[in-house]
Amino acid sequence: MTLLEKTYRKLRTVGLTHCAEAFSRDYLGKNKNWYAFQTHTKRDFSFSAAVHCLRSVRTRQAEAGLEGAQRRALASSERALLAHLNATHLVVDVT
Repeated sequence: MTLLEKTYRKLRTVGLTHCAEAFSRDYLGKNKNWYAFQTHTKRDFSFSAAVHCLRSVRTRQAEAGLEGAQRRALASSERALLAHLNATHLVVDVT
């Protein structure tokens, strides 16, 4: 399972996104079918999608009213995305 799939499932499980189409638009900044195409072709995050997702996750972490499980899922996703960007693109951090 790719990091893309793990991230989507983690966020969906805690109620931070309701479907793959919303995840593609709201977290990845892509068209609604992007996630489906990537998973169908067994691809992971593109560089731009990973950066956009990391920024989206950080924005969501600042929101009030999140449950503990949601905060943990966002924090875990942030760490995984940073590790992925560092390992695949030598990116240390994204502002």
